[in-house]
Amino acid sequence: MSSNVLLIDHSETFPNLANAPIVEAVVHWQAMASRDYREANLLQLMQEAFPDYTSTNQHNLEAGFAGTAEGIEFKQRSAWQGVRLTQKHDDGSDKFVCQFLRQGVVFSQLAPYTKWEDFEPEAKRFWEKHCELGDPSEVARLSVRFISQIAIASIDEIENYIDTVCEPLHQLGLSASRYFHQDTIELSNQPYAINIVRAVQPTSEQKSNLIVDITASTSESLELGQVDDKLKDLRFIKNKVFFTLMKDPAQSFGAS
Repeated sequence: MSSNVLLIDHSETFPNLANAPIVEAVVHWQAMASRDYREANLLQLMQEAFPDYTSTNQHNLEAGFAGTAEGIEFKQRSAWQGVRLTQKHDDGSDKFVCQFLRQGVVFSQLAPYTKWEDFEPEAKRFWEKHCELGDPSEVARLSVRFISQIAIASIDEIENYIDTVCEPLHQLGLSASRYFHQDTIELSNQPYAINIVRAVQPTSEQKSNLIVDITASTSESLELGQVDDKLKDLRFIKNKVFFTLMKDPAQSFGAS
């Protein structure tokens, strides 16, 4: 049985990829605010704090059936969640997206992803504002997620980029049109977990995309003062998994 030990060595370096296949990078702080956020004023606070972003109220639609004197009735209501902030590229597509919620902060950078040194400081602007306004007592979970997408002509090209885990019914001469594999790993020597999804999604152009989705997360709550060190560890884990999983990424995506 595997001991699931991963050594975190911050002296180890990883190449910067000129054509990184990353379509979304995410940092998620799950940290409940001890103060209430009010729909009436949080939007204004976000507009004032982040004038370089477009701020809108974020609602979730809740729907369900309820029993009444007249019978079963379908009900739905819009529940306010927080504020969604977006910053655009010059072409009008989303560049940064933040969900600023009482439950925490979810910050994403969409393609083209440049480098961690640009991404992390931008994300931390919102985390620091959440700490200022919401005064969370702890972080229940911190996660770093990177989603990569690679265009392939057929499912057979998976092996050009990753080692396929299984080939169902290959012995019968049959091949799959779709592919999905998920691994969840709990480290035994560190309070971290890793989730890896590899999948092939057909596109409308009779081609496919290989998706490699890596999430590194804490497996226990942490104090606010631990966030920076844990974020550094999670970035290392994400890089270690990506550069181990992918076949010759420097050649495929251009090391710079």
